[in-house]
Amino acid sequence: MQPQFIDAGGHRIRYLVMGEGGEAIVLVHGFAGSLESWEANQPHLAAAGRTVAALDLPGHGESSLAVGSGSLDELAAAVLAYMDAVGIRRAHLVGHSMGAAACLVLADRAPGRVRTLTLAGPAGLGQKINADVIRGLVVASERAELATQLRFLFADPASVTEAMLERLVAYKRRPGVTEALAKIASNRYSGTPSGRQLREVVGIVPTLLVWGVDDRMIPAPAPGEIVRPGVLIRVLPHAGHMVQAEASEAFNELVTEFARG
Repeated sequence: MQPQFIDAGGHRIRYLVMGEGGEAIVLVHGFAGSLESWEANQPHLAAAGRTVAALDLPGHGESSLAVGSGSLDELAAAVLAYMDAVGIRRAHLVGHSMGAAACLVLADRAPGRVRTLTLAGPAGLGQKINADVIRGLVVASERAELATQLRFLFADPASVTEAMLERLVAYKRRPGVTEALAKIASNRYSGTPSGRQLREVVGIVPTLLVWGVDDRMIPAPAPGEIVRPGVLIRVLPHAGHMVQAEASEAFNELVTEFARG
């Protein structure tokens, strides 16, 4: 299967769909990521009898680079516009890091469009984000610099493949990428347009929070810090910030079971 492009909400969005049936799962990557961030997950989730879509957010991958102010609200609006454009009325949203924060904004904005939320290493819930890595991903352009930033996202640096690094290098060489990332990075990841804090949105629909125990980018919260009805928290061993890649088997099982309700 090959990625496709669609015009949605004023953006040219690159996306990939696998499988069919059931309520759709929509995968939303993190900062400087792309739909390939889910390559260890999408085929397995689709094999469970679901339509599973992954997309490049504006300013990322091969989607258009215009990001407006770069706010979470604009990124969330792009995801919702994509769902409208392809006819997804209601979806299980699975977001990573910044993408998880955008999914929370979307759930706050249009809760009827979201069946469940699975948030992997989510930004915006109060833990301090490693700003040095964000800055590095914005300004780095050389292969060695980008490799250093990418390896920081994994518990085991050997998990970084040549394909991952080549994609990141090619992406950073697109004219306009640095400016788009800088705009996005300049925004705060704490609140929604309705005035809620992102932490307050957790649980508005059934929510699964997943961290890698060795996440050095956005560490897992202290036990009991985010406990409320409708929220499950799992911390997976032998994984860092890219928990969906390093602990893919456990992550895929969690998402599949959670989507089944």
